[in-house]
Amino acid sequence: MKYLFEIITLIAIILFTGAFLYTDTIVQASGEEGWGGTDGVGSEMVEELGYEPWIDNSDYTFTPPSGEIESCLFALQAVIGGLLIGWIFGSWATERRIEKTSN
Repeated sequence: MKYLFEIITLIAIILFTGAFLYTDTIVQASGEEGWGGTDGVGSEMVEELGYEPWIDNSDYTFTPPSGEIESCLFALQAVIGGLLIGWIFGSWATERRIEKTSN
């Protein structure tokens, strides 16, 4: 089984894509706003409880001047996270390679 890992990965991708498309179809058919974040749900629940903010911090909250800049910052955050994860996996692979060559 030379390509066992690749076959398992391909099957996992196909299953994930199928599950995503199936659940997306169900969400779209229900007419609800799909794929909302937990921040929005949490805010709605807190507002339903009658919460009134005791301080207005809107002057100190950073708001990007446009949606493009907000998307750019989000992409930058994703790139930094991807680089960090790649660096960690690369370090582990290098450590394993060094241990194999030293033995």
